[in-house]
Amino acid sequence: MLYVNGEKVESSLIDAEIERMRPQYCEMFSDQPEDEQNQQLSDWSRENVIEGVLFRQCAAEAFPNISDDQVQGALDGLIQNEDEMGPIHQQLAAGQEAVTDLHKQIAAQLQQEKLSRQLTEKIPAPTEKDIQRFYDENVHTRFTVPEMVRAAHIVKHPGPENTLEQIQSQMQEILEKLNAGTPFEELVSQHSDCPDQAGDLGFFARGQMVQRFEDVVFSLEPGIYSDIFETEFGLHIAKVHEKRDATPCSLEQVREVIVKEFKQQAGEKAIEQFLDAQKEKALIEER
Repeated sequence: MLYVNGEKVESSLIDAEIERMRPQYCEMFSDQPEDEQNQQLSDWSRENVIEGVLFRQCAAEAFPNISDDQVQGALDGLIQNEDEMGPIHQQLAAGQEAVTDLHKQIAAQLQQEKLSRQLTEKIPAPTEKDIQRFYDENVHTRFTVPEMVRAAHIVKHPGPENTLEQIQSQMQEILEKLNAGTPFEELVSQHSDCPDQAGDLGFFARGQMVQRFEDVVFSLEPGIYSDIFETEFGLHIAKVHEKRDATPCSLEQVREVIVKEFKQQAGEKAIEQFLDAQKEKALIEER
């Protein structure tokens, strides 16, 4: 059993942290052998729980006097932002012991928020040089509006009474009418299974539609319509109305984002350094 400064830490807390971290961890380290994954995940989860316990202990020591009014004010805010079947309402209805535990949890949370503010409130804003460097390093990856296309389509969905062969024949007739000069929008309203907005899907970037659909429309020039093609939704004829090239945002457009991220990173580092120092002093033992 794990103890942190004499406080018993239930193994269920580490198990819960393992399950919380597992999806993201397994995605990041998918090529790692499973036994190594499980061991590393267990080790990291244990460290996270230890740090959480230490931070709570330090916060309780630094800010021991959380008033009942402060707790009630925070509780009122939680209640207002939750429906009547939410976990806070359920805990309030579970009896006095559950209510007392809830008040303790809220008081502990308020203590930790106060400690976080104390550790981060004096973090200086980034310099202009810092902001410019961050912008230059990220402008083509994070601060660029991607290539976008505005497209419309005529689509036919196969079904029990409308086989793929039948809709292929129907779509071929539609394509022949297009080639003969019938307006695309007219054929959408007459024949498409999704005729709303004349089949117009608006602007979208890569990654928002199924791959086959994107492959087709991003290869077309504005004003041009495609041949018949198939996706998992059925058969389509697509037309591109407009294209927009990838466009970098200006520094001024993203300045607030950069400043906020700098402060967030600096705050996380300050808390991390604080916890590293606390771990050096803490009594962490397995009994």
